[in-house]
Amino acid sequence: MSPPLDARDTDADWRELGASQPYWGVLSHPDFRTETITPEGIETFYASGRDYIAQMVATLTGLTGEAPRGPALDFGCGVGRLAEAMAEHAATTGLDISPGMLALARERGGKATYTDTLPAGPFGWINSFIVFQHIPPERGMEILRDLLARLAPGGMISIQLTAWRDARHERPTATGLRRLVADRRYQQWVRTLPVGQIWMYDYDLSKVLRVLNLAGMEEMKLVSTDHDGHHGVIIFGRKTAPAQTSPA
Repeated sequence: MSPPLDARDTDADWRELGASQPYWGVLSHPDFRTETITPEGIETFYASGRDYIAQMVATLTGLTGEAPRGPALDFGCGVGRLAEAMAEHAATTGLDISPGMLALARERGGKATYTDTLPAGPFGWINSFIVFQHIPPERGMEILRDLLARLAPGGMISIQLTAWRDARHERPTATGLRRLVADRRYQQWVRTLPVGQIWMYDYDLSKVLRVLNLAGMEEMKLVSTDHDGHHGVIIFGRKTAPAQTSPA
């Protein structure tokens, strides 16, 4: 079960991670921690982004018959691991809320542009990987709607989110008053933890599909992901129909 939606200021967590653990916050491997990362490790980190984006481009091309085009947006770009790779295929803007991560992305001097403000668009390609899974779903769904509203006709997406988790990641459940007390204690505990924690949130895929369909996404493909027992999907798609305000 995900932490309560109001339990954490997740933006503050990611600003702190951007200042203290900018690479590990993106890929949680010991080699990428601030105290252990090397110049060679940084290059390995960015090379992994090129490999991932090559797979995304190949999958979108196979689905739609053509490669994604710009302008492109990498939502939750962090230090630019994927945005720099995307820039090899299309003019790319990386968006993030973490000043520390954006500073490192800019210092690298790559081809992408970086900002903390969502550009108006329209975009020919919107990508997001291991980002929505750290945003409470109520807020994340609003962000998803906003992003899709900025997608150009014919524009493509490669967006990952999580949907369920292994039992070892679930909180013990109770019923009635015991559950109410347990939830209140859990919320209090979550609020007392230091800033800089990483939380995982699960999305209702039926609600996600509705948002995508209403935005004009008809051609889609889902590929499963598994991050240490947190299961989700990468959604590939193209906007092929006019957006709707409600189901037909």
